[in-house]
Amino acid sequence: MIKYNQLIDDLMLFYASDDFATEAVTAKNEFFDLAGMFDQQSVNFDLKIAQFTDWYIFFRKLSSLKQTPIEHFVDKRPKPISEEDEIYYRNLANNRFSLFEFLKLKGNDLYVRDLFSNYKLIIKDSFVTHGFDIDEYFQARLVPHEDSFLFTSAFCIHPPEATKFIRSEIKLVGKLSENEQKPARELLLLRLFRMRNKFDQYKHVGIKEIYSNQSRLRV
Repeated sequence: MIKYNQLIDDLMLFYASDDFATEAVTAKNEFFDLAGMFDQQSVNFDLKIAQFTDWYIFFRKLSSLKQTPIEHFVDKRPKPISEEDEIYYRNLANNRFSLFEFLKLKGNDLYVRDLFSNYKLIIKDSFVTHGFDIDEYFQARLVPHEDSFLFTSAFCIHPPEATKFIRSEIKLVGKLSENEQKPARELLLLRLFRMRNKFDQYKHVGIKEIYSNQSRLRV
């Protein structure tokens, strides 16, 4: 995963400087609305940085190009790369972003279920083996690598009390036509990410008020 992390950092540097500097500032303000301001004293600071990087590189389309940075980089090659790195960039572009259920850990092999497709996946020799709970759904991005997958660093773990709401929302997405499902999944993932951060920000508000379609909070 070290190689992929290095390439993600390189992409972030490239798409946050020079011609893209203004775009990156705009994106950061958009992300603040999603996840709250960055607090360097917070124990979650490194996670927030990872989540912003992941969202900016893989999820958010550049306003002038209508592509995400990773899509644009693989499609247009705005700077040269080595032959060795070719497959790594293509793997990054072919990532799977979804909601997952932790099933079990066998040695260092992590077994999860994609909640949208219901597929069971094995992350062989996972570099992340701790912090998973069978009662907590989590959002993550998987990058294909050789005959398995690797996680990026931008996890979003939902509290167990939100599981029923999440399941009901996934069922609604599943009832849509095939063409409607992809944008609906993306919208749901974004909404759930915002809800998780609102849950952290508003400790005095009950979780059912946050993970709700009738919430008085702007989620």
